[in-house]
Amino acid sequence: MSSAPPATVEAVPTPNPDALMFRVTEVLVPSGTFEFKSRAEASRSHLAQILLAIAGIELVLIAPRFVTVRKLADADWTDLIVDITVAIQRFLESGEMAVLDADGPTPLGPSRSAIEQRILTLIDEEIRPAVAQDGGDIEYVGFEDGVVQLRMVGACGTCPSSTATLKLGIEALLKEELPEVKSVEAV
Repeated sequence: MSSAPPATVEAVPTPNPDALMFRVTEVLVPSGTFEFKSRAEASRSHLAQILLAIAGIELVLIAPRFVTVRKLADADWTDLIVDITVAIQRFLESGEMAVLDADGPTPLGPSRSAIEQRILTLIDEEIRPAVAQDGGDIEYVGFEDGVVQLRMVGACGTCPSSTATLKLGIEALLKEELPEVKSVEAV
């Protein structure tokens, strides 16, 4: 009887010194990202609860093929990496779902205008994959009077270079592609 190879977890640095991305070989959720800042908030994710129980961890972002963990400023990665890696490996071996109802129906928001649909398409196709490479994600909040409002999450939420990413990367792309966009703001 052959056994499955052990789950592989690789710690990858991000531009944020307080966040590491842990790439995994298994699919954690079908799509999207799920951010948790407390164990109470993580009631639908046993993985997030396990990781947030590790002293020094303040945030967990679960994506299809990675988990981003953000530590408290005074915590030391050398003390945390092994604990996080082992916790993720054990979780993967359990066969549990990383987030319950991750692929369930989501509430419908207000109708999106044509420009909002174009913004969302650019975010999904061009921006989100690039941001995910650094262990983060962005959430579309709204578009009003030419201003796109976005929330940076995961490693990007407190990253020192997130303002540059927002203004020099995301804003530049959206303004180039969509003349209706005048600026991008973090909320």
